[in-house]
Amino acid sequence: MKRPSTPIDIGEPRKPSKTGPETNLPAETISSQLDRILSSAEFVHSERLSRFLRFTVGSSLEGHKDQLKEYSLGISVFDREPSYDPRIDPIVRVEAGRLRAKLREYYQTHGRDDPVLIEFPKGSYAPVLQLRKSPEPAGARLLARLGGMRVLSCGLGFIGVTLAIIAAFLYVQNRGLRKQLDAVRPGALGEASRLVWGCTLTQDSEALVVFGSPVFFSGPEGSDLFIRLSSLNETSNINANPAFQDLQKRFGPLLGPRFDYALMGDARALQSLTAFLCRVNPRVTALPAHLATWDNVRDGNIIILGTPRMLPLLKRLPVRGDFIWDSDHNIVNRNPQSGEQAVYVTPSHFDSMSYALIGRFPGLRPNRQILSITAHSAPGIRAAVDFLTSAESLRSMVDTLKISGTEESYEMLLRVYVDSGNAVKTEYVAHRLSRKQQAK
Repeated sequence: MKRPSTPIDIGEPRKPSKTGPETNLPAETISSQLDRILSSAEFVHSERLSRFLRFTVGSSLEGHKDQLKEYSLGISVFDREPSYDPRIDPIVRVEAGRLRAKLREYYQTHGRDDPVLIEFPKGSYAPVLQLRKSPEPAGARLLARLGGMRVLSCGLGFIGVTLAIIAAFLYVQNRGLRKQLDAVRPGALGEASRLVWGCTLTQDSEALVVFGSPVFFSGPEGSDLFIRLSSLNETSNINANPAFQDLQKRFGPLLGPRFDYALMGDARALQSLTAFLCRVNPRVTALPAHLATWDNVRDGNIIILGTPRMLPLLKRLPVRGDFIWDSDHNIVNRNPQSGEQAVYVTPSHFDSMSYALIGRFPGLRPNRQILSITAHSAPGIRAAVDFLTSAESLRSMVDTLKISGTEESYEMLLRVYVDSGNAVKTEYVAHRLSRKQQAK
């Protein structure tokens, strides 16, 4: 592929033509709509998405929709080099998904009465620009319904009674579930949840949950081979990786990497975590680790969830805490305090005991934070999430950490006892509290 011969400067909005191609809308109308969107709360603090939207809409107005391809967008919008390979670097696909979600959110809130819709069909990077259909007046809808009414048989009454019985049954059955959900509603957890979770629970920014991506490889087409090496989790320059070279010597040519699955422990913990967060902040996005870079998550509050070896972001955390996972699944204590161990050793098998580590650090933007929830076993990860969503545990964390504000950084090390694959006891081990974290 070649770099586009005429790169377009996207630092400022372009001068539109009088009418947008492929639409009867005046270009000025579309530009006004674009300005409204870019100045909204959903976009004003997201430079990357604003740039993406401005570029694609401007290209459409200039009649260049056919140039809105993944490769050209990677170079023109996201400053990739001409050697950029979209098959390896998914930046355009990831940001397009976030842009679609942001636009939906905008049109459901601040833009619900806007006359012009700007949408991106799935699988396309070219925006669709159209007038929003005016809702039919309520009176007209009522007359239409009355005009179409017919005398119905008594069977309708029977159906109504049946539905009422079913509704009553479901109400009774789900009453207990609603009580359980209300018990873990962040707002119901009070001040403790605010102090522990910080700005992650606020609605003014997106919460991005990055979860582990196990790396798999497959044999040539027609082969049933599907293989994973647990120690092989870094896919950059994969062909030069000695572990990958050894796999190919043993099994022949391999295709990949592939990211078809998530670990069951991560998936269950992710479900619990997002259910908890969505009770107060609907702007929650789950992102597999192989699609996450600091560059494309920097605008939100970031939650890193899962097994450390499958979370490349964790290795490049902008700040460095006192408790560090080593390659043998142990916790290294870089600054042991009185009564603490220099190394907390995890048993070779996680069927009896595991460690979990919770940490909160400054984010990559002002008023943003990074929360890491990590463990080397599925029960450990689930136990850490349960710990962070339990009213009793949250109050215990506040009392132990002596935390007094939402801007403080902290780390808490937990020991998780396991029986038959389930966490049966979670206990406190050590902690750190820092008023100000320094970047590495």
